[in-house]
Amino acid sequence: MDTISLASSLRIGDKTAQNRIVNQPMECNDADAVGNPTDRTLTRYRNLAKGGAGIIIVESMTITYESRARKTQLRISEETAPHLERLVREMKAVNPDPLILFQITHSGRVSHQDFSKAVSTYPTGDPSVHILTCEEIEEIGALFADAALIAKQVGADGLDFKQCHGYLCAEMLRPANTREDRFGKTFENRTRFFRETSQKIRRLVGSGGFLLGVRFSIYEGIPGGFGTSGPGEVIEDLTEPLAFAKMTEECGMDYINVSAGVPGMNIEFMKTTHNFPEGVYRHFGWTKVMKAAVTIPVIGSAYSYLSDGENGLYGPDPGEKSFLYWANKNLMNGNVDFVGIGRQSLADPLFAKKILADCGADIHYCRACGGCTRLLVAQRAVGCAIYDPYYKKILQDVSRRS
Repeated sequence: MDTISLASSLRIGDKTAQNRIVNQPMECNDADAVGNPTDRTLTRYRNLAKGGAGIIIVESMTITYESRARKTQLRISEETAPHLERLVREMKAVNPDPLILFQITHSGRVSHQDFSKAVSTYPTGDPSVHILTCEEIEEIGALFADAALIAKQVGADGLDFKQCHGYLCAEMLRPANTREDRFGKTFENRTRFFRETSQKIRRLVGSGGFLLGVRFSIYEGIPGGFGTSGPGEVIEDLTEPLAFAKMTEECGMDYINVSAGVPGMNIEFMKTTHNFPEGVYRHFGWTKVMKAAVTIPVIGSAYSYLSDGENGLYGPDPGEKSFLYWANKNLMNGNVDFVGIGRQSLADPLFAKKILADCGADIHYCRACGGCTRLLVAQRAVGCAIYDPYYKKILQDVSRRS
């Protein structure tokens, strides 16, 4: 199949992505004790830069080490700024073409209580999880704005404001967030933190050149989750997600990065597995309706599962179940603007370069084995345990201990 759609450039904000492949943020838990990138981190991102994706989103960086999901998670702060500047500099030295975005987050109730403090915007049923006050929420908003300015100062091309996968900003949006103050209950109140924080960010970084985007879970698949109609509802209702998408555009966001689900509760919504391969089709549908709602570029997810067509999807022809087939089909049909790969970028950081050069036979395809997820859950360094002996050895150790 012709790769003209994948290989074509596209304007995004005031910048241009050289192709339509996006390396999605993949937490790899290999920072040092204070959140600086280590030599292993730098090597990973130099390899991704060599890989030639149009956009590289650097993994989820916490704005505070007080509440974080990973023991050795990357942190964005004044302290880590010089090391993050080195990260961007080394990536651009390898390849100046990809747009480099930083994803920033606060882990909220997903924060690991063995080494940090779990907090939430509304009661969880667990008395050990602190419920944030309005003042604390506003302070977190200021931390996000400060992180955005640091991202610009260290040379990143833009920012991915994380509103997905059950982290603090995602739980704020849910109909289940029934807190009685200005941050809860109504759609206007539940989106207030996003609106106000986005405004703070834009004031700090300015209006020219620095990209701002948002990744959010269009349907969380839990009672009262985003993408339902009320606190106790579970049936998919995209009224609020589509209204939120339009709001992000009105707030000056340059793109929307579509995801779904809550890891630990329904991982098949977030990333397609062999248990539910048809989940990839749900992602195609979600990005299609999102494209119809906004004019800014839309990034799709779940493409890693497709690989070379050797997957669990029904159909006799692997070529019509593959990444190349569906990426080009969805791009040409106008269902999405960019196709995102996560696990595939771990399996082969040179994936974009190889697929665009029609070197599919040389690609290390992700086989959706789940090894990288097991490493992340175990709080170990994350990578592909099929193709990289370093991570294979770590996974064997995890398996022995479990």
